[in-house]
Amino acid sequence: MSEEIRIPSKAMASVESHCGRPVLWEIISSRRGSTVWKGTGPAASVALKAGQDEGAPITSREIKVAERMPGHSPLIASGSTRTTSWLITPWHDGPSTWDVFHTVRTTHQGTEEAREAAVDLCHAVADLHRQGWVHGDLQPDHAIHTKTGVQLIDCTWAASPTLTPSGTFQGGLPHLLAPELAASIEAGHRPVRVTRAAEVYTLAATLWHAATGGWPLDYAAAEAAPSTRLPGPEIRRLIAHDWLPVVEAPQWPDLLAVLRAVLTDPPDRRPTALALANALSGLPPQ
Repeated sequence: MSEEIRIPSKAMASVESHCGRPVLWEIISSRRGSTVWKGTGPAASVALKAGQDEGAPITSREIKVAERMPGHSPLIASGSTRTTSWLITPWHDGPSTWDVFHTVRTTHQGTEEAREAAVDLCHAVADLHRQGWVHGDLQPDHAIHTKTGVQLIDCTWAASPTLTPSGTFQGGLPHLLAPELAASIEAGHRPVRVTRAAEVYTLAATLWHAATGGWPLDYAAAEAAPSTRLPGPEIRRLIAHDWLPVVEAPQWPDLLAVLRAVLTDPPDRRPTALALANALSGLPPQ
């Protein structure tokens, strides 16, 4: 178990009640004041997240989302102590989008499985949008492809008409930000509001990153071409102000052509997530 955060006793009891005893624990991640464990018992497996210090309010926000957002990682139990917030959700068995695209990135093969996964992810996002929600932080590791469909995870920053965006949300992974969203953030507009069009851009950028292993935009094409690795705020500034071209990449040209069109269209001409799913479903086998 984590040395930084101990599992609260009530959380431990809730996991044992849901999963049965004994429970086997595995740390999945531990960073920035938040630790995630996988707990596996005779009856079930769960994900337990606990946040402490700076991670506590972030975990509290995720609890609010899990209580309200339909269809993804429903809340099993949650609680708080003086220093820690925690929640328990089902454990989703399956590869992430990043995992599914491994063969595409490394050998330029495995496109049929990856195409199906990409279409499934687009449908999951389209369903979320249809219900009035945005995920807010789509990334290749934030979608799990299970036997029963795509499960979106790490939904802390999701928002809807009934759950306003968090005041501490910074827009998500800078490399995947839509230019208009990056510009809004740079202009100081708060809270950060992700539109469905901006999320479709991030969806396309997420698939580009999964397919190529690289980021979709050519930062070297900026007027002041960077000579060193850029911090997140500088990446966001470049995306906001320079409207950078999309890089060239050798993997799966048919897929990247569809994604390139999404990444270069202005917001009012971007397809919906459902339209992107339909476009990807028609890709020829490679």
